[in-house]
This record gives sequence, structure tokens and C-alpha cells, in this order.
Amino acid sequence: MLLLSNNVWKCDENLPKWAERGLDCSAAARVPGLIHAYREVGADVMALQEVSRTMEALLLNALRPLGYELVTGGDTPLFYRADRLKLLESGFLRFPEEVPGLEGSFNNGETKSCAWGVFETRDETKRSFAMMSVHLWWMTEERQPGSDAAREWQFRLASARLGEAMARHKCLGVIAGDFNARIGSPCLKAAADDGWTDVHDIADEADESKGTHPCNPDGFAPLDLTAHFPLAIDHMLVKGSPPSSRPAIPFFRRLTDDWFNPLSDHYPLWCEIEL
Repeated sequence: MLLLSNNVWKCDENLPKWAERGLDCSAAARVPGLIHAYREVGADVMALQEVSRTMEALLLNALRPLGYELVTGGDTPLFYRADRLKLLESGFLRFPEEVPGLEGSFNNGETKSCAWGVFETRDETKRSFAMMSVHLWWMTEERQPGSDAAREWQFRLASARLGEAMARHKCLGVIAGDFNARIGSPCLKAAADDGWTDVHDIADEADESKGTHPCNPDGFAPLDLTAHFPLAIDHMLVKGSPPSSRPAIPFFRRLTDDWFNPLSDHYPLWCEIEL
């Protein structure tokens, strides 16, 4: 089973500094490049983040002829191969703006959320698994005190929701997306304590890059080849059923080709999981 995750940069219109250079960062200009990337990978399920309604419609229009359907919800939809997978159930949670015990807002523009689906293969094995797309709070602890705790709290909410679906269907689960958290952060420590494992750590072959690069209203730049996985904020976590079991992960990769640089500040990551 091929599973992909990608934060696609929520930007619908071209921006002045791009236009000055004869470039176009609008959704209409970038989505064809995203589709090219996704066709190259050919994932069975794709967890996306920062997807505007405009981008969702453009993506679905291009992906549906390829066999994909949509689990919608906020900025964190999933696209899945309906010709290969049957959707058993789905859900969506927009994280509350306020976090108990903390001051301030921890959901800018109601963009931080998670959506999930439970899927069953359409072959004779009828294997099932649950997958969630998640986008957690983005500010650093230095910029807004309490941000680390907010991310941890949001992750625990998301994990609990997917855990309920995993228990109902007695299947493994995958949480993928933009955690805005590095290895060793309170968020990912909480994930490990809850039985989640980063696929990078158990893959037979694993990409070691950071996975993000500058691509913003000021323009774009290539991946910093000196920045490695400990600095990554996009992750894919897996938990077996029972939790002590771990599926085989032949590889964990990122698409970091230069042609992708003007499409998003986050490179797509994907892995193969043997159910």
C-alpha cells in the first residue's frame, strides 16, 4: 500500500513579488505540477494539508479521472483510489481555537484540523487500515509560549479519534501530515508514548532530508542539502494492531526534485506499507 502526505501551500492567487518576476504561484498554476508529482508516485491514499476550497476542487477535477475520490474536511482532506479501496467510514475534527490551560489562539483561520478514513482493499484479502491527514499549530514556543503544549494537545485529540476507528475495525493506523514539530519535541514524544512510530525509523530505506524549503510570498529556493531529517516537521506515523506489532515498511521517500520547488514549501513524502 502506497501512502503519501503533502502540505500544498494554501495560496489561491498570484502574489506581487512572483508576478514581478514573471512567475505565477496561484492555485491554478501550481495544481498541474502537484498532479504531476502525485501521478509519479501513484499513491493509494494521499493525505494533504493547507488545501483551500479552490485547490480541493482543482485537485479533485484532475484526480477523479485517475480513480481517486475525496474525504473532505477543512484544510486536511484525503484522496483515495476508489477503484482499489472501499471507504468504510470517515470523520473530521477542526481543533478548537482555545487550548485548556493556555492563553491565546492556537488555530489561525480555523486551518488546523484532521480528517480520516478507514479503508478496505477491494481484492479478495479485504485488508483494512485507517489513515488520517493532520495539520498542527505552527508557531514556535519562542514566538508564542504554549505552542509546544498546544501541538501535543492537538495530537492527542487526533490520536484518540483515529484510535477509536482503529478499535472498531481492528486495523492498523497511519497519521500523516504537517506536525510543525521536530524529532524530540513534546508532540512527537507524546506520539511515541502512545505507541506511534515514525515510518522513517523502521523503513528499510529512508530519505534523510529535512523535506521543506523556502516557497512563500517572497519567492522560492532549493532544498538545503545540509539540513537533515532531525529538522523535519512533516511526518508519517504508524501504529499496529495490536500496538506492539509493526508493519513492514520497504521504503520512506520524499520527492525533492528542483522542478517541485515553486509548487510548495513542503516536498511530498510517501512510503510503502505492507498490510
